[in-house]
Amino acid sequence: MGMVRVALALAVVLSHLPLASYKFLSGGLAVQAFFIVSGFYMALVLDGKYKDVGLFYSNRLLRLFPTYFVIVVLTVIAIYGFNASATLNPELIDRILQNPVSTIVLAIENIVMVGQEMLFWFSIDENGALVWDPRGPLPDDNTVVGWQGLFVPQAWSLSMELMFYALAPWLARAGWKWIAAICAASIALRLSGALIDVDYLLWQGRLFPTALFLFLLGMLAHKLLPFAAKLPKAAGWAIALAVLTFIVVFPLLGWTDVRMRWAVYAIFALTTPFIFAAFKDNALDRWIGDLSYPIYMTQLLVIGVVLTYEPPYAVWIAIFGTIAASVLVMLLIDHPLDRWRQRRAAARQEPAAAPGAASVAPL
Repeated sequence: MGMVRVALALAVVLSHLPLASYKFLSGGLAVQAFFIVSGFYMALVLDGKYKDVGLFYSNRLLRLFPTYFVIVVLTVIAIYGFNASATLNPELIDRILQNPVSTIVLAIENIVMVGQEMLFWFSIDENGALVWDPRGPLPDDNTVVGWQGLFVPQAWSLSMELMFYALAPWLARAGWKWIAAICAASIALRLSGALIDVDYLLWQGRLFPTALFLFLLGMLAHKLLPFAAKLPKAAGWAIALAVLTFIVVFPLLGWTDVRMRWAVYAIFALTTPFIFAAFKDNALDRWIGDLSYPIYMTQLLVIGVVLTYEPPYAVWIAIFGTIAASVLVMLLIDHPLDRWRQRRAAARQEPAAAPGAASVAPL
């Protein structure tokens, strides 16, 4: 799954890069595809392998938070040292600090991540107050949205991941019928947003209950793994190539109708077990996949610098700069921490995760 995960991460990078003349799969759909992949991997590692729920939780936190805090620190340095940020600046920080409630809320959100997706439902007024807007405020010259007060705004998806991790051990034990029932309830709640006076894109993309079904689709897809493992690896390679092509050429398909999202969800849910089965023992693919989380986390930091200084070949510098920064993060932070996580798990005679089970999400 490594190459697919990196392709999804690059799709998010391109969606956040206004200078890019060509995009891949839309950033929103790429993140939702990551949720499906995350659900698959969590079902995999919880399939009778994690007997200690506390170990599962602590290893998930160790997977996400150290890299996140490093990016927060680097973003603060970029803002105050170079006035370089894609979303935040010292003036906005000063505005937020005028309001004690906003200061406390955003300080907490920048530390714990959980709940960051809800900031998309708020604007920040001229006095720094957070103002609820069910229609979904959009950032422009006159409107500042709540998420712009985050140092790493793309971490809203990690909030969703963390909430799913909290439920995952219990969902894994519940059996596929319960998972399917909860999945159906989440889909029904998602569709109900069309009947109420809210921004539907926010309703379906920035609320955990309406996005939960994506993780559950991944957990259900895990049930296909025994069948996928019986197929020749060549079949998985062919499926992976088809999915990679789909990610890259998606804008050319003309799938603009919102209903086509369901086809995208089906594609990733149905193909993930087959791609995993074909590549699970491929060390190079695993190494490539380990870049997906750092790419996702470093992207706006690098893009902010590029947009501030506007170098020649800005798009290519943003893309390759993000990849270079991601390699450093992976080698200096993620891999050493992963080895420690593996030792912690080995001490309790439990695998920390299946090969390649890191998510961005996300992964």
